Amino acid sequence: MKFPIIIDSGANFYMFKDREFFSSILPATGKVILGGGVTSLPIEGVGTVKCLIGSQVLTIDNVRYLPSLSESIYSLFLHIKNPNHGFQSSFDTGLFLIFPQLQTQAIIGKDDLYLDAHPLVSFSSNDSSSHDSTSTSVNCRDIKSLQEDVLQETDYLDHLLHSLHRYYTTIKTK
Repeated sequence: MKFPIIIDSGANFYMFKDREFFSSILPATGKVILGGGVTSLPIEGVGTVKCLIGSQVLTIDNVRYLPSLSESIYSLFLHIKNPNHGFQSSFDTGLFLIFPQLQTQAIIGKDDLYLDAHPLVSFSSNDSSSHDSTSTSVNCRDIKSLQEDVLQETDYLDHLLHSLHRYYTTIKTK
């Protein structure tokens, strides 16, 4: 796979490292905590990803842009929270992710499950033609508001993750 995307049941966000996937992106600040609080990586933006799965286009909103990730991450947690999204698994056929317009089989790697997707568009910060129409109409106040929302959501989920980690550490020691 040229663009490995891990399907992660423990991820609270969609996080992509390859800018090629983004059809629109807005600057954002904050950090994402990975690996049970061991690693934190800076968020460089939030945007919309458009990718090709087979011959179908999949659009994913509210994706964190983290170029320092080793592999992009598709959140199974967020996937199943979306209406008309789900998964189907059996010993005989494997794992399938179900989207409203398509379903695709997960690729089983040595240690992880992967989504086989390819960028639909190539986003370049110097190429305004690659922005979709919604991103060109966003004003500075909207961007600031989005940045604050992303930072608050990230802080909340990081706090929750740390609290759960402390709780399970306490339970394990008893």
